[in-house]
Amino acid sequence: MSTSLDLAQRLEAARQAQGLTRKALTEQAGVSRQAVYRLFKGDDVQVSTLLAVMDVLGLDLATVPRTLQRGLPELGAADAYARGGQMPAAIAAEPDRPTTHVLSAVQQRLADLQQRSAAPKGHK
Repeated sequence: MSTSLDLAQRLEAARQAQGLTRKALTEQAGVSRQAVYRLFKGDDVQVSTLLAVMDVLGLDLATVPRTLQRGLPELGAADAYARGGQMPAAIAAEPDRPTTHVLSAVQQRLADLQQRSAAPKGHK
């Protein structure tokens, strides 16, 4: 994630996916209408406002080293799609796979790695 506007777009997508109005989100988060407006506009807000909104949306704030993206090309594809770009073929081939959050690409990769490590090893 490179800008506060990117974060705002992802939070807005999560809000819409849950069918919450901004008013309901504001009330549940216990923050002001102006603070939520600024957050979704991509303006600077207090960290407590961001965390309260993310809590209502059922999201966690995670820090991921930028170098990790090199090992997870899905991050770039999911990020481009979340910004309104064309759906990557690998994601389109898996219609049940979540695509609205970049974190889902990380979760999918981790699940794939866990499945591979749990698979029985052949004899050599």
